Amino acid sequence: MKAAILYKPHELKIVKNIIPTPTSSELLIKTAYCGVCGTDVHLFHGDEGSVPMIPMTIPGHELSGILVSTGENVVVDPNYFCGKCNACINNKPHYCENIKNTGVTINGGFAEYLVAETSQIHKLPKNVSLLQGAFAEPLSCCLHGLSKISISSRDNVLIIGGGTIGLLMLQLCRYYGANKVSLIDVLPKKRNIATSLGADNTYESINMISNEKYNKVIECVGKKETCQDAIKVCEETGIILLFGLTKPEEEISVKPFDLFKRDLTITSSFINPNTIKKAIAILGTGAINVDKLIGSIISLEELPNVLANDKLRMDGKVVVKYDL
Repeated sequence: MKAAILYKPHELKIVKNIIPTPTSSELLIKTAYCGVCGTDVHLFHGDEGSVPMIPMTIPGHELSGILVSTGENVVVDPNYFCGKCNACINNKPHYCENIKNTGVTINGGFAEYLVAETSQIHKLPKNVSLLQGAFAEPLSCCLHGLSKISISSRDNVLIIGGGTIGLLMLQLCRYYGANKVSLIDVLPKKRNIATSLGADNTYESINMISNEKYNKVIECVGKKETCQDAIKVCEETGIILLFGLTKPEEEISVKPFDLFKRDLTITSSFINPNTIKKAIAILGTGAINVDKLIGSIISLEELPNVLANDKLRMDGKVVVKYDL
């Protein structure tokens, strides 16, 4: 089979590899689609993702495919939790002492085949396509993030960043009935897409916001400047969700007295504990439009250039497609 192996930072090679053999607790999957995540870009450049990457691993964790044994369409939750350690028993499975991360510590979806533990594999309903299924993992991460800030009809939400995650957050906030949802992005194309997906207002920067008030602000860029913008623009007594993945060494400047005076809450979230089934169910409702998020569908051979060149990812989500 063809596979993309990350030998070291900036050295991703497409090679011929043997089709993996599943253990008694695993199943073999023929990959259909695998999205390129911002985390994959971080790993390509040598930065840490949710955990440090093991060298010579096949990346890719936003994937859908077909079970070889049954022919069923499935998605893979990239995070395997043992269910037995202290963290799992105390409802913190994403801090599992025996966690395995598909595409980071074990081989992932940038290959024609992969194996996964049966507990990681989830069937897709007939009304959810394999392409839609490749968005289940990022959607599940967004759901965990939103669980920290509880969106309701009383909320006016501002999303900073109109990439795939920002546009998924926008649609989820609409799904949960937020009173108002607005979005900031420097690119007119992203603002136009946000408007088409239901954004009430779009802005080029926080400086464009005049009298509007936002009590929930979701940062989806992962840069120092936008994290600080999120804190700056949030209304008194509001909540800021820092969702975008920064570089590990990135720091932001915060004045505790300012947080005190404005009674602000800052929170964040880590991966997707127990949310993949909910993500699949929401995809099944038709509430999430994934087509407008896709910038390009590529072959595996194109992946190294896409990871190395930011401009090739500017138009939206890049998805690797495999021949079935």
